[in-house]
Amino acid sequence: MVIYMNRNGYTIKQMLIVIIVLGVFTIGMLSFTSNAYKDRSVNYYDETIHVIEKQAALYGKSMPELEKQGTIMITMKDLIDKGYYVADGDGNVVDPRNTKSNLNDLKIKLTYNNGNIEAKVIEEE
Repeated sequence: MVIYMNRNGYTIKQMLIVIIVLGVFTIGMLSFTSNAYKDRSVNYYDETIHVIEKQAALYGKSMPELEKQGTIMITMKDLIDKGYYVADGDGNVVDPRNTKSNLNDLKIKLTYNNGNIEAKVIEEE
């Protein structure tokens, strides 16, 4: 089927075809970009947990009782109060997966093992 251009411009069929093609393209791009943002928030959460564990390990080095006890549980509040992690203006650590929740209730397990300090965030379900 060949569509020829009218003298006065494009036909209604031609305009509808262009609009439909642009609509399909737009829907495809929206679904692609929304998945990209979802993956980004999960990656950012993993990075945040990694930073929290690194900072908790640094905090553990300043705790002489950790070597004696072997294992200590700390909270995000401990890290914030001692200056090892910075919260927002309200004192909250925002969860990147859901900005309406926070990570303030996270518990971190510090373990002393042959001179090394390991920190692991304990995720509650």
